[in-house]
Amino acid sequence: MKRFAILNAIFFLTLGVNANTPACKLIKRLKTLQKAGIMIGHQDDPVYGKTWKWDLGKSDVLSVTGDYPAVMGFDLGEIELGHTKNLDKVSFDRMRKEIIAQYKRGGIITLSWHPHNPVTGKSAWDTTGNAVKEIFPEGSMYSKFDGWLKIVAEFINSLKTEDGIKIPVIFRPWHEMSGGWFWWGKNGCTSDEYKRLYMLTHDKLETEYHCDNIVWAFSPNSGYNDFMKYYPGNRYVDVLGVDLYEFDKDNAKYQQSLKHDLDEITLIGKKEKKIVALTETGCQQLPYADWFTNTLWTVLKNYKLSYVLFWRNAWDNEKELYISYPGHSTEADFKKFYDIKQTLFVKDLDK
Repeated sequence: MKRFAILNAIFFLTLGVNANTPACKLIKRLKTLQKAGIMIGHQDDPVYGKTWKWDLGKSDVLSVTGDYPAVMGFDLGEIELGHTKNLDKVSFDRMRKEIIAQYKRGGIITLSWHPHNPVTGKSAWDTTGNAVKEIFPEGSMYSKFDGWLKIVAEFINSLKTEDGIKIPVIFRPWHEMSGGWFWWGKNGCTSDEYKRLYMLTHDKLETEYHCDNIVWAFSPNSGYNDFMKYYPGNRYVDVLGVDLYEFDKDNAKYQQSLKHDLDEITLIGKKEKKIVALTETGCQQLPYADWFTNTLWTVLKNYKLSYVLFWRNAWDNEKELYISYPGHSTEADFKKFYDIKQTLFVKDLDK
């Protein structure tokens, strides 16, 4: 029995978390739920939709299916600037309330972060200024960056229920690094510099700022042939993901890319003993009425994934539509998608 306890402790240490933390409890839960099916997620689900914004108790997924998504995604972009709202105008106070509500109904939360370029002061999509180099301890922007991490940590540590229970979250910083569009991507730093950035972020938040409720996700962009080029190491990653979209209205191409990427990350996940997820996806503007069951699910059903996160339905951006809403041509198909036994929404999690 003693030997088992020691081995169990060693196992959780390899995940980068203490066995008694909120993060560890979520990791165990994710592994259990993955055996039942694939959790369905949606970015910014309860704060706005395609035809509405800021209403309480509303959701495009809820309106179509009568159920909330199992996973809700939110973004911390611009919290580092001291703003009260993120880059998509979502209040951080409202975000905190929705995270608490999702946790209480039994759901999962994932957080991404699109911080501004610390050198130029422009958006995350500004790749100039050698920003990654400048935020290391020997760089000119380290003090600023450390302050940013402290702000992020304060928000994550503030995620608690009314009776003080700390809420675990899947945190996915520095995503799509294999693409060239972010200041932390391939056009802004080397792979070694990226790894150092990820490790610095991890160690600051966990060790110095005591965020014991973070499950760490790593997600390159689709189409990459070496998913481990930027991998910071097993100690720093709990969830291995990939981001893939269909932007060009080519279902066959999307399916081919999806198979390639899921083959890669499930193989690596099995080898490295990591949870595997499709961390961002969707068909932009959903031009196909049967896309969910006939394009996406025909591929997904062949894989053991933890979750799939569809990106947002934006009321203020015509292109940003990735999940069904009432009256849309995909509504009937999304209901069929919901009824598939292996697709898990929030009501399915307690079962």
